[in-house]
Amino acid sequence: MKQFKDVIVAIARLRALAARSDADSDQKKHVEGAIQALQRLRRNPHLAQDDVFACVREVAERLLDAFFK
Repeated sequence: MKQFKDVIVAIARLRALAARSDADSDQKKHVEGAIQALQRLRRNPHLAQDDVFACVREVAERLLDAFFK
């Protein structure tokens, strides 16, 4: 269960990041995409290691696109 608590905390922190007033619309779009990826991961009861790695890769790519372009 601790893994899901960590995912919930990560989602909450990303939501706080998206709610900041200094984030532009493109950054908010990428952060919301990362949140959706984490929510899909959390809803899946039977996780394979490949699914977790794919989700981490997607979240990392979205956050890098949001803040380093």
